[in-house]
Amino acid sequence: MTRAMRVSIFSGAASVVWQLVCAIQPLFNVFFQNHLGATAAQLGLLVTIIQLTAVFQIAGIVLYGLIGRQKPIFMVGHVIHRALTAIIAFVAFNVARGGSTQRGIVIIIAAMGISWIFANASSACWWGWIADIFPESMRGEFFMRRSSIIQIVKIVWFFLASTLLDIFPKESTLIVFGVLISVGALAGLLDIVSQIVTPEPLPEKKPDFDVSTVFEPLKNKDFIRYAAAIGLAVFSMNMIGPFQAPWVVNPDHIGAPNTWLGIMSMLTQFLWVICAPFWGTVMDRWGRKSVVILGTLLVVGWIGYLFLTPGNYFIALPLIAIFSGVLAPAFWEGSNQMMLSLAPEKNRVSYVAWYLAIVGLVSAPGSLAGGVLSDTLAGLSIPVGPFEFANFHVVQSISIVLGIFCAFLISRVREGNEKPFGFVVGQIANPQIIRTFQYLDSLNRTETPRANAAILRNFRDESAELAVKDIIELLDDPDGSVQEEAARALGRIRSIQAVDALILRLLDEDSDIRIEAARSLGRIGDKKAVRALVGCLWESGEELQKACIEALADIGDEESIAQVMSFLRENRSERLRQISSAAAARLGIFEAAWDIYPRIITARTRTQRTQYAIAMADLLGKSGEFYQYVSGSASVLQKRQQRLLADFQQNMQNVYARQQKKKSRIKTDLIAKIRSALEEDRNREALQETVVFSKKLLGDLFGAELMEDGKDREFLFRIDQKLGVFAWMTEKADEFADGEEASGETARILTLLIVYFLAVY
Repeated sequence: MTRAMRVSIFSGAASVVWQLVCAIQPLFNVFFQNHLGATAAQLGLLVTIIQLTAVFQIAGIVLYGLIGRQKPIFMVGHVIHRALTAIIAFVAFNVARGGSTQRGIVIIIAAMGISWIFANASSACWWGWIADIFPESMRGEFFMRRSSIIQIVKIVWFFLASTLLDIFPKESTLIVFGVLISVGALAGLLDIVSQIVTPEPLPEKKPDFDVSTVFEPLKNKDFIRYAAAIGLAVFSMNMIGPFQAPWVVNPDHIGAPNTWLGIMSMLTQFLWVICAPFWGTVMDRWGRKSVVILGTLLVVGWIGYLFLTPGNYFIALPLIAIFSGVLAPAFWEGSNQMMLSLAPEKNRVSYVAWYLAIVGLVSAPGSLAGGVLSDTLAGLSIPVGPFEFANFHVVQSISIVLGIFCAFLISRVREGNEKPFGFVVGQIANPQIIRTFQYLDSLNRTETPRANAAILRNFRDESAELAVKDIIELLDDPDGSVQEEAARALGRIRSIQAVDALILRLLDEDSDIRIEAARSLGRIGDKKAVRALVGCLWESGEELQKACIEALADIGDEESIAQVMSFLRENRSERLRQISSAAAARLGIFEAAWDIYPRIITARTRTQRTQYAIAMADLLGKSGEFYQYVSGSASVLQKRQQRLLADFQQNMQNVYARQQKKKSRIKTDLIAKIRSALEEDRNREALQETVVFSKKLLGDLFGAELMEDGKDREFLFRIDQKLGVFAWMTEKADEFADGEEASGETARILTLLIVYFLAVY
């Protein structure tokens, strides 16, 4: 695998040297149109002919069916393809010596047409061959990183070539082009020859050739729809793309030096290098479709050409290049990767061939249409403020509209494993994603458990969704600390994608891993985890049981509620009963009050008593609010409790005011007695006065006999669970206050609990 990767990177670098001067690229377009004198229509015709040769992709299917090998077909076809491009250099040297430019144009069109027939008849085999070597799980990331390295070569080569064209005198331009094209042709051959050492995974037996398999892809509506959409997208780009460089350097239009083509290329390729690995990571994790849609909007960035003038090109051209550098790898690399993901392995060569054929045929007329339209509107000149709307701008506008339409068409294709477009855009738009990508890159470079564990602590929230796949893999790390940090990180990210992996870790031999997995499953909150958490609930180990109870409380479905209540009632561990009480409160299980409240009275320690009281308060009020009234220093507690009493009095005034009855006057004297008793630590008296107030309140609201009749309390519980629990609490507090076993501390906390309810109800 490693050797195949190195060869692939080298051949790609050699290929880009060939492409820049021997294929339909800016430098070749300038040579062909500006120096050979070809019209826009002739350049468009050349591009159209090349793309029409895509129909020979079908020949590749037949060849593969007959031969049963991919590598030989690709090698032979592409050696001929690259060798024929040397004719371009011959034309350049011949014209420089006084040869006919028109004859040279005809020779180039013919030679490149034949050359691309061989290329298209064999290229599908390369895609099938590569897909067999590199698995889909790492294909996107590898090829984007490969693309980054290739773009570095492209930056250097393009800048060198464009600079040489400006350094030498104009009368030597054709000679310089001849030399550059010769170097490119040689590099193109080297690209193919270097791949001899790359192995080809062979099938156990030669596949049987069945003509029906040739046409199988045509039955796949999603695949055909996708190929047509990509073809139309390339059509929109071809309408204007080949003519951009000639327009920019033509003295009659913008008149920028050739060096600016190199600057644009350098900026574009530099950003390609930076962005390509990112797009590859996004594709491997969230699918290809959203990336391709974003890449299709590349043409929107070309709107800058509409505002380009001889006076602002040094600002506008870099901005256009930056936009292209960010989105170009998303489209060109992404579209190919999505094509491979849509093509089934069994008949991949046929799918690839039809894809390339359809894309080529649909996109082929684009450059010809753009060239003919441009020539037809050659005299157009409409002043618009400081700008001049010419034929070039008409074609550019049509291209932009078509590109946007293609993005919509691609959105209708079903890839199968893609994340929604809105989700992907939202993640990409999050500024934190850059930091996540940096951490992810660091994670892939580290070699020590301590370093991995430290990096994992940086993944703190949902913005790190991009890293989930890599973090899941670290759950299998040989080091326990890395496994634990990976489990914690997945919980913080809250990715549904991690649920299955975390459920599996609930069966781990290491109890610490099981605990962290349970906690993370709770944070994620997926109901799929409930059964597995319940399975661990009754096992030994309080920490694991605690984690499972809290996780079930976080998830909060019906099965979780039932298990929490069962655990609360049956478990003999005081600590676990406290945890179950807190969980029941969080879940809003009012029937748990019958189990929790009595434990406040029977608790043996202040800590136990306080924990049960907090759970009871959470059930009746706002979660976590009561904690402040029972924790802290004496001076702090006094101030907080005074504030609670003030809230209690104010709320009671509001309650009585709503009754609008003369007899329903707030018992201010009783409230004053409660306040005074609490402030002076006469806790038993405070509880007694609180019970008296509560009985009078319930009597005023519902009838004096309420506290004497259990059936009435039951009815009250049915119409208002909280009020029903409060009435029962009051009765139990009354019983406790009259008993000899009542302690000052317990009485105080029962008083605060009742007062808290009346303050927030």
